[in-house]
Amino acid sequence: MLSNWHPIYCRGRTDYLSIEFAMKPFINKKTLNLLFVSGVLLGVFACTRNKPGWGETLDRQMNQPGSILPIDSVVVNFMVKYKIPGMSIAVSKDGKMIYRKGYGYANKTTAAEVTSKTLFRIGKGSELLTAIAIMKLMEDGKLSLESKVFGDSGILGNDYGHPPYGRNITAITVNELLHHNCGGWAGGDDPTWNPKFRDLALNPAELISLTLKDIPLRNSPGSTFAFSDFGYLVLGRVIEKASGISYSSFVKERILHPIGISDMQIEGSSAEDTAKNEAIYYSDAFFPILRSEEIDKETYAYTAMGDACYGWIASTEDLLRIVASLDDSIPKAPVLTPKALRMLFSADKTNPHYGCGIVWNQEFNNWYNLGDYRGSSSEYARASNGYSWAILVNTYRPALNDFFSDLDQIMWSAIGNPATRWPDKDLF
Repeated sequence: MLSNWHPIYCRGRTDYLSIEFAMKPFINKKTLNLLFVSGVLLGVFACTRNKPGWGETLDRQMNQPGSILPIDSVVVNFMVKYKIPGMSIAVSKDGKMIYRKGYGYANKTTAAEVTSKTLFRIGKGSELLTAIAIMKLMEDGKLSLESKVFGDSGILGNDYGHPPYGRNITAITVNELLHHNCGGWAGGDDPTWNPKFRDLALNPAELISLTLKDIPLRNSPGSTFAFSDFGYLVLGRVIEKASGISYSSFVKERILHPIGISDMQIEGSSAEDTAKNEAIYYSDAFFPILRSEEIDKETYAYTAMGDACYGWIASTEDLLRIVASLDDSIPKAPVLTPKALRMLFSADKTNPHYGCGIVWNQEFNNWYNLGDYRGSSSEYARASNGYSWAILVNTYRPALNDFFSDLDQIMWSAIGNPATRWPDKDLF
């Protein structure tokens, strides 16, 4: 989970703004130039080349037919610097997928290698799917962005908790949940991250009911931006109520299957439910914790509670398909109508950089989502120059401040390198 400072990446440099976007002065941070240090890092990598295992695997993967060295060298430098077990990337240009590749291990114990089909947790990237689903229902005439959520006139009515509800709760709209300005349930008040609730292994209905009863709103709806995963959990229930089917079924039937995605799914709810081709997730090698290196699935209430806010697993290929489906510069690509796309990308006055499941960079010309979730890290992005990409990693590095800025720089370095030669073939 990102801290108080939210990075405005996806631009070739990194600035930091407060998560509340109070427009505090930028913090000047040293930005790593991955190309400049490639010689040093490859020197470190070379020390492992003659040893069997991870280093040898990376060496072989870099030399596979069709490899693009300016990309692979930046990726491997990043992996060596941060001790990344495995990661996957997929890149498109103007709607054509031009590169896809897996690196390292999906499972260190079995030495199973990452491929472009390996599934990873995408964490808060799940919120983009939830936002698209809301827009589909808006297109269907099942709801509007100004629809109330709770109470007698709300989509969910009085299904959760016990009316009368607390102050301002019945005033919350769908639009305010989408834009994280419903008035509360953020930070320490967000029950999806509160151990008091997670340890109870609640289902979404139980969690929403307890939250309505026990956690009041701190502000009036629409007045203040405050990031709330819980708000997107509620939107999952809005989707179910308005559509008449389960959240995951609606997303699969109306969004994923029409654009050729069949493998994406909600993460399993037990250790036995690990999906076919799903990666194993690893703890922070630079910030050890008192348990095994492998992230065990000890808090499955996360999954039970978090389907619509961080529950999906995906491959980079499929994540890139979703990004490409929102590119209105490509004929017949958008999964949404122009009106719905405008609403999806639109920001609210309380946070000009945050759309619905996406973040706009400082210049408002590139959109993206970047973060970590339970042993995984991810980024998807659409740049104004026509490039889009997805990056998925089976570990995270919260103890190292430059981790996310370096991850973001991977593709900027590759697409900005004149030595990069992209294939003409569309891999979609």
